[in-house]
Amino acid sequence: MKIINIGILAHVDAGKTTVTECLLYKSGAINKIGRVDNGTTITDSMELERDRGITIRASTVSFNYNDTKVNIIDTPGHMDFIAEVERTLRVLDGAVLVISAKEGIQVQTKIIFNTLVKLNIPTIIFVNKIDRKGVCLDEIYNQMRGKLTPDLAIMQSVRIEDKDDFELINIKDDKVIQDQISEKLLDINDNLLEKYINGYVITEKEYHNAFLDGINNCNLYPVFHGSALKNIGIDELLFAITNYLPINNDNTADNLSAYVYKIDRDEESRKITFLRVFSGNIRTRQDVLINGTEEIFKIKSLESIMNGEIVKVDQVNSGDIAIISNANSLKIGDFIGKKNDEILDIKISEPALRASIKPYDLSKRSKLIGALFELTEEDPFLDCEINGDTEEIILKLFGNIQMEVIESLLKNRYKIDAKFGELKTIYKERPKRNSEAVIHIEVPPNPYWASIGLSIEPLPIGSGLLYETKVSYGYLNNSFQHAVKDAVEKACKEGLYGWEITDLKVTFIYGLYYSPVSTPSDFRNLTPYVFWEALRKSGTEILEPYLKYTVQVPNDFCGRAMSDLGKMRASIADIIAKGEETTLTGKIPVNTSKSYQAEILSYSNGKGIFITEPCGYDIYSGEPIINDIRSNDSNKEGLRYLFQKQDEN
Repeated sequence: MKIINIGILAHVDAGKTTVTECLLYKSGAINKIGRVDNGTTITDSMELERDRGITIRASTVSFNYNDTKVNIIDTPGHMDFIAEVERTLRVLDGAVLVISAKEGIQVQTKIIFNTLVKLNIPTIIFVNKIDRKGVCLDEIYNQMRGKLTPDLAIMQSVRIEDKDDFELINIKDDKVIQDQISEKLLDINDNLLEKYINGYVITEKEYHNAFLDGINNCNLYPVFHGSALKNIGIDELLFAITNYLPINNDNTADNLSAYVYKIDRDEESRKITFLRVFSGNIRTRQDVLINGTEEIFKIKSLESIMNGEIVKVDQVNSGDIAIISNANSLKIGDFIGKKNDEILDIKISEPALRASIKPYDLSKRSKLIGALFELTEEDPFLDCEINGDTEEIILKLFGNIQMEVIESLLKNRYKIDAKFGELKTIYKERPKRNSEAVIHIEVPPNPYWASIGLSIEPLPIGSGLLYETKVSYGYLNNSFQHAVKDAVEKACKEGLYGWEITDLKVTFIYGLYYSPVSTPSDFRNLTPYVFWEALRKSGTEILEPYLKYTVQVPNDFCGRAMSDLGKMRASIADIIAKGEETTLTGKIPVNTSKSYQAEILSYSNGKGIFITEPCGYDIYSGEPIINDIRSNDSNKEGLRYLFQKQDEN
């Protein structure tokens, strides 16, 4: 049986969870279609998902159809869970992009589509909710061609019978559609065009092969229609998924390569690890290697997904999804066996906000910390840490809804009632200029048996940390070298005023030790002081996270929107007035725009839209905040730690 892994992606409320339910029902995997409104869907199993009617966690289900096993990964549609979406994309063979016929191409739809294009993921478009009043399909097609891609293959025509009924006419019964697709294939396929120009007959098989090649190479996007709520158009979508999307299973390779894309916990708090098998197979009682380590573990229990259920199996083959219980060493992003070099590479957006969290019952603090570290396994970007000065428990977050999800998980899974502090922006620091510092052995107040010299230089924004050593390994062995490198990385996470230092090159330029008294600990302990001294000489500038935004408002509210954007320090890259609506795009700081979605809905009578996506960091341009950062995040002034603690001790 062929195996294919697909993602169902869409803007919030476009109907992708209902589409998933219909695919499961039509294929026979379930005997009743669940309803999002009733909280009875297969994929939205979390209580908060049912309460809100949105997908929060990526869920994996499966069905068999047309001699093909289809694994569906139903992904979140809300921006607070963008990391979950982007992780999921790495394991897909293809995707179904669901578009609401009434709302058309919303900004999140465009963001998702652009990512699918960037990663070359073959995609079928499903225009849902075509039965809603006021739908104009020609307008939807124009939006898709203008905002997504001109390379569409409209696979059906829609005949409106009356206001409550419509009929789908498929390609084999519509000569106009056939001709339109043939013309599009000539546009995108040079071989076909050459034959056509030279007067050769092009066979139906040649057209069909060119059609499949176009989809596989992301040069063509077939468009289907329906109403998932009424279970209309699903048969045609099933046929397209199992006949048009490519099957990329490597059944010839013996070497195991499987990628961890999701970690969850069951009702008994067992760790459940989901893997996409790219080559080879996984078997029970098999010894497997975690790539990049020397750690080997035995597969004691193996499960997979079949017809909507998780079942025990003895083997999972290439192309399929494997589920392993209690593999405590595995984390998201790991490979078992060899690393697959062809896996889709994507830089996942990092959270730009953080908040403290504490239990209402302070006696449950240790239990809360343990629970949060488990949740960090499921979502590494939470990055749970404890502030060494205030002992606050800090989590990194994408937004308020994610906070609600964590509160719900803590309450329902771990029986812990917890509350978050204020949601704060995560700033970063970057050196202003080149500098260096050297601290010598036996020169007070240095108490360590080591001499270290470091130089730092700023790099372009987005470069991260680059480390280099110019001290010979022949003179200073690996243990000393690693101690310096590790200490630099740790010091960069703290900075002068509590924010991460980034976008710099640190060079280890000088080292001296006394044998036999010097140890790696001397180098590890001295390095932060040298780094902070070099950083003090350089000075730092504050970086803040920015978002790409799109504001859509009725023309009457355009002036108010532009005024608001100016107050929020946003740049306006483009203004497009079309009909009764104006669209503004540009960049905006995260910190100034946290509550603008609610504000724009309020002043525009619910008609305004404010949608964003992360776009990295840039230089802070607001009022000076360095004193605020000092008082809020550090009780140390000037050069942090420079032997003060040592003198006190």
